[in-house]
Amino acid sequence: MAASRADAGAPRWLVVTGMAFEARLLSWPGATTLSGLRGDALDAAMIAALHDDAGSAPRYAGLISFGVAGGLDPALPPGSVILADAVAAEGSRFDTDARWTSVLRMALPAAVGGTIAGTDTPAAAVADKRALHAATGAVAVDMESHRIAAAARAAGLPFVVCRAIADPAGRRVPPAALAAFGADGGIAMRALSASLLKQPAQLGELLRLAGDAAAARRGLRRLAAALRCSAYRSSDHGAAGAGTGGEPGASIDGEAPPAAPSPSSPSSP
Repeated sequence: MAASRADAGAPRWLVVTGMAFEARLLSWPGATTLSGLRGDALDAAMIAALHDDAGSAPRYAGLISFGVAGGLDPALPPGSVILADAVAAEGSRFDTDARWTSVLRMALPAAVGGTIAGTDTPAAAVADKRALHAATGAVAVDMESHRIAAAARAAGLPFVVCRAIADPAGRRVPPAALAAFGADGGIAMRALSASLLKQPAQLGELLRLAGDAAAARRGLRRLAAALRCSAYRSSDHGAAGAGTGGEPGASIDGEAPPAAPSPSSPSSP
């Protein structure tokens, strides 16, 4: 797990990523980042991070789910940027904060909306992706957003989901790539090499996935720029999420960036 605590007086956001490289892409002094955790371990870390020592007042203005996702919508190529409207998991639906998401879309007008599916196991096979898309209508899937959404609801805080497609819907994730997901969010090269030696035919798939991952990184950098710009502008108002500020300033990807994110209210159950 990687963590960096927000500076005193700065806007405070809790960022959650699955992989260490994602955390490095979205690292700034106004945020605490949790990475490399899943399942119950992620739940426990978020509970500990979200509340003060007395266990009452939330420490943060909102939560950010950030990182790569698997494509479920066949129309989305690698690198597609997702600003989700909702998260679906096991019959539950969690709406992202509409105002905050809308502010980010001002900076990234080409971003895709829709639902993100949350699962605790990888959706690696094309058939699994197809079934999940049919069952949920989701455009993409990841392994953190559903738990982030539940933690945000429990804490009464807004959240946003900012993702970029890595493996598209029509491409499986080979076993070597799954083996490479280290427990700490890093890349387990020894496990990757062992899987590749056992099944050398995966090499072509791994090379294609590497190209997909490069496209996803470019999408994540654009998302990170929009998030940092919004958060820094909120500091002009003395507190995270305070007001929308004045006129937009410098541009992001040729578009006017948003004013400070101003989460409206936590999603209702």
